[in-house]
Amino acid sequence: MGNREDLIRSLAGVMGMSGEATKKDSHFDPATGTLYCGSVVFSQSDIKAAREFCENNMKKMNDIQDAAAMYYEIAASAIALLEQDSVKNGGRVVMKE
Repeated sequence: MGNREDLIRSLAGVMGMSGEATKKDSHFDPATGTLYCGSVVFSQSDIKAAREFCENNMKKMNDIQDAAAMYYEIAASAIALLEQDSVKNGGRVVMKE
């Protein structure tokens, strides 16, 4: 018998589904400022809103001395790294209209 993924595809095919959908690679496209997470696509404005959300919550958690502030800081820092494109744009955030 094949591996688990093959079995799932076969069962999906029997049930009328294509069974061909596989997880897509995740990556950040600095040319467009788009983040691809499997089959989910996040635009530059989505990413900016997420970073602002993390930064705001980090400040709130710092004010009340909650340990969650560190998690928001990590998330905000990771998003900021995604936004940088030092090779093409000197480290500036890529914004496509």
